[in-house]
Amino acid sequence: MRSSLLAAVSLIALSAASPTFAASAEDAAYDKNSGPVVDSRGNCVRTKWQDANDPCAPAAPAPKPVAAAPVAAPAPAPAPIAQLSAAEREKRTLYFDFNKSTLTAESKAKLDELAKVINDSSAITDVTIYGYTDQFGSASYNDALATKRVEAAKAYLDSKSRLKTEGDIKGLGKSSPEAGCESEKKRAAKIACMAKERRVEVEFNAK
Repeated sequence: MRSSLLAAVSLIALSAASPTFAASAEDAAYDKNSGPVVDSRGNCVRTKWQDANDPCAPAAPAPKPVAAAPVAAPAPAPAPIAQLSAAEREKRTLYFDFNKSTLTAESKAKLDELAKVINDSSAITDVTIYGYTDQFGSASYNDALATKRVEAAKAYLDSKSRLKTEGDIKGLGKSSPEAGCESEKKRAAKIACMAKERRVEVEFNAK
C-alpha cells in the first residue's frame, strides 16, 4: 500500500515538472502556465522544426528605411535672347536659303534641341518666333516671306514640344539689315553678305 502511494505521488510530481505539448499547428512545448519551455541554453524546446508561428523565434529585424529618390531640381528659365552670348543666340537662330521658307536639316536639329529645352523647363510658358528677310524685294513680299519662315518653324516646334506657340508669328521682313552689305555691288556677293538676315529667332517667355 505504502509503495503504491509513493508511486502515485511520484507520478503526480513528474507530471507537474514535465513540459506539456500543445496540440497546435506550432507543435511547440509549453509548461503548465502555457509559456514556451526552454532548455538550459535558452533554446526553445520543440517537438519538430517550427514554422513562422514559432513562439521562441527571434523577432524579425525591422526593415531598413528606403531612402526617397532625390527630386531633380526644375530646369531654370532660359534667359531672354537679347541677354545671350553670340554662341547661345546662335542656338536659337535658324537660317534660310535665299528666297526660301523651307527648314534646312541644321534648322530642324536646332529646333529639336529647343523643343527639349521647352519640355525640360516648366518655367517656360510660351514661345515667340520672330522672322526676318534680306533686303531684296518689296516690303510686302518680304513680310509675307518672313511670315512663311516663322510658320514653318512654328509648325515643326509645335510638333516636338509640350507647348503650342502662341506668341508673335508674323514676320518682320526687312527690318534688320546687315551692316556693310550695301557696299557690295555684285548680286551674288550681296546675297551671300545678307545670309544672316534670312533667319528666324526663337524667344522663350517664362514665369
